[in-house]
Amino acid sequence: MTSTPSSNPRVWAVVLGYNHPELTVDCLQSLAKATYQPLTVLYVDNGSESANCQKVMDTVSDCSVLRLDPNAGAAGGLNAGIRYAFEQGADHVVILNNDTTVHPTFIDHLVQAAIEHPKAGMFVPKIYYYDHPDTIWSAGSVFRRFPPVVYMRKTRRPDDGRFDEPQDLNYATFCIIMFSRAMIEQVGLLDTDYHFLYEDYDLCIRSREAGFGIRYVPAARVWHKVSMTTGAGTPNPKFWRTYGRSESIFRRKFRRYRWLTGWTHAIYIVARFVAEGNWYGFKPYIQGWRQGARDPLHPPPRVQDPPPAPRQILRNP
Repeated sequence: MTSTPSSNPRVWAVVLGYNHPELTVDCLQSLAKATYQPLTVLYVDNGSESANCQKVMDTVSDCSVLRLDPNAGAAGGLNAGIRYAFEQGADHVVILNNDTTVHPTFIDHLVQAAIEHPKAGMFVPKIYYYDHPDTIWSAGSVFRRFPPVVYMRKTRRPDDGRFDEPQDLNYATFCIIMFSRAMIEQVGLLDTDYHFLYEDYDLCIRSREAGFGIRYVPAARVWHKVSMTTGAGTPNPKFWRTYGRSESIFRRKFRRYRWLTGWTHAIYIVARFVAEGNWYGFKPYIQGWRQGARDPLHPPPRVQDPPPAPRQILRNP
């Protein structure tokens, strides 16, 4: 299954979507303008209503489509796309939320960084807010020891150049990111014990501990319609319950990172709820935390493993 990297690596862009066909169409249409070649675009429909999946296929004709039913969670859905891309010979896979759009040259910059930094396994673009296209939503993520948290580097005003230097990172959000085949084959796929949230930081830790770097590539520019599908930052109890559960699972899997995953971090999160008056999120967060403390843990899946659930290839141009 291993391919031979070249000076012009084969890249697959995997877009994960769940309903919201208008978001998916915007994302796929922006990818259609990408200048990098060879590039294959794959839409993974993660258990959407069949009519919404069909809307995407009717509107965007020049992409492959893989459908999962039922919904496999964010990690499971992305894993299905990554597996399929590698089966077809990809050297690198770019994963994208469907609520993103991209600059036409962003993959060119990511691939150039991969060629220049062969020991890196992840390549992180500069991500702007879609509604404020000059303001940075994420320029990679870093660990702050106190209060203990991983936080995204961002700006409150238009980009002032402070995050214009390429560099190595400790963490990254997986809103949009490029993985190398070598890293995924050695480290494993996204951990499906998380439905969503924290599967990104989990893989970042595993990647760095295996010797693969995380490289920030500011020349690669993309835009994010923040939290359009997950309900992050809203009174949606499902989001806060999942948030608490994922944090609890992350704590159990990485006890060696005490400042990041232990009780100090949990107390800090609860204190933020109180300070921000977020009483609507407090109860479901605690419920999720308790659930995550009880749920069984599993090793991360490997790309070499057989797919865990049925998948349907609806289109493969």
